Amino acid sequence: MQQLNPFFSQIDDQKAVRVALPMTDRPEKERINCIYEAVRPPSFRLLFPEGMLPASRIDLEQSAVVTVDLGGQTLSVAADITGISSTQSLEFKATEVISHEQLRSYFRVDAATPVSAGPLPGQTSLAGEEEWRLQGETIDLSGSGALCSFSQGLKKGKKVRIELALPTGQMELIQIIGHVVRCSRAGEETFHVGLHFDTLSSEDRDRIMASCFQLQRQHLRMKVQVKDIL
Repeated sequence: MQQLNPFFSQIDDQKAVRVALPMTDRPEKERINCIYEAVRPPSFRLLFPEGMLPASRIDLEQSAVVTVDLGGQTLSVAADITGISSTQSLEFKATEVISHEQLRSYFRVDAATPVSAGPLPGQTSLAGEEEWRLQGETIDLSGSGALCSFSQGLKKGKKVRIELALPTGQMELIQIIGHVVRCSRAGEETFHVGLHFDTLSSEDRDRIMASCFQLQRQHLRMKVQVKDIL
């Protein structure tokens, strides 16, 4: 409990926060803006806008991640979901503060920024390999990968060269070697492609994470409307 004290001592009741909820129908957590309600540490409650809580799809066996902006500092905690108290509220028990290193493994933020995928250096010289490059946009981003929207699909497991524009600051470009972890059709001419970052310097990873934290703080500052809380 001692390590959780900074979270509970600094967060005010009715504070706008953001939660990443584990889902039963997909590997990615679903991120939703909501309102923190104090109970008795380490327990707390989150209140959601009407119609925003996907109660039937929540995986109660996995932990959620709750993130709050504390005066420009982002603090995240892992929490077990202990109950669904209504169509607009969930009960939680915090278990640990999430470190910067831990966040790299699963922390994702909604981010729309230019991204491209192409062949590895020298790959175009291989027999049967044609020159190609896909230009698209990220849907979400983390220090270990990104979900992207492209006009064409890519085969799972394919190694690619990724060029990513950081979504904050001067939109500087980062070069990454990665591979496709999944691909699904999202529309007639749209594919959602999950990319994992395999080769990335620690400096570039930190730059990506810094952008993610900045975007997360912006999301947390957005006004959250909660109606008819039960």
